[in-house]
Amino acid sequence: MQPTRSWSRGFALAAALAVAALVSAEIVDRIAATVDDVAIPESEVRKAMALSAMRPEPNEDAESFRKRVLDALIDQRLQYREALRFGPATPAPAEIDAAVKRLRERLQKEGRNPDVEFTAAGMTPEEVRASLERQLVIQNYLQERFRPIAFPDEARARREYDEVYVPEQRAAGAAATPFEAVADEMRRRSQQRVFDEEAAKWIREIRQKARVAIYRIALPPGEGRTPIPLPAESRPAAPAARTPNSAL
Repeated sequence: MQPTRSWSRGFALAAALAVAALVSAEIVDRIAATVDDVAIPESEVRKAMALSAMRPEPNEDAESFRKRVLDALIDQRLQYREALRFGPATPAPAEIDAAVKRLRERLQKEGRNPDVEFTAAGMTPEEVRASLERQLVIQNYLQERFRPIAFPDEARARREYDEVYVPEQRAAGAAATPFEAVADEMRRRSQQRVFDEEAAKWIREIRQKARVAIYRIALPPGEGRTPIPLPAESRPAAPAARTPNSAL
């Protein structure tokens, strides 16, 4: 039996609407990058931009800032995956609550309305908490792995004093305080420096082992929410190392 004309027209319309929906979704949420063949959608980049402590540098355009956030997001994806291999404990609800509070306070200090930022990025309160929970898992793992290596050491504290602190004071036109008076601070600073260096080395290593492809997406002038797809470029090489303090 032949289909009726009305059925045919209805089917064609439904098909056209389905195709239009797919095209619209493709334009709105393109793949920003892949990490070992797992996609990072553009919507995830926008969400990271809403939560990130990273802010645009002076005279930095929207596309350059987006690329920096995407790069940090790729590192975070790799770090989280590596941390899960060791079965980390789930952060306590109170720990996540405190992270949410810190995030909201930081955004407010920056003159940004947290709820407006979350809504604009398409994030529910649950998604905000889940994102912060992943960051806590990474932070806790880094502490467990590298803090024992970065133990306070008198020789390191002396190097911190001679090679970093004294030159800093001279550059500021101030006299350096005697080592004995700032020894505890030098121990803390040297300990943090070793921690950051070891963590950055680890991040660089896991990035080099990963298959990373970044896709070029042009943003309309003055707009950062509707990406337009361009030909993709593969980038397996690792970027300059980034310490955990400068992550998302």
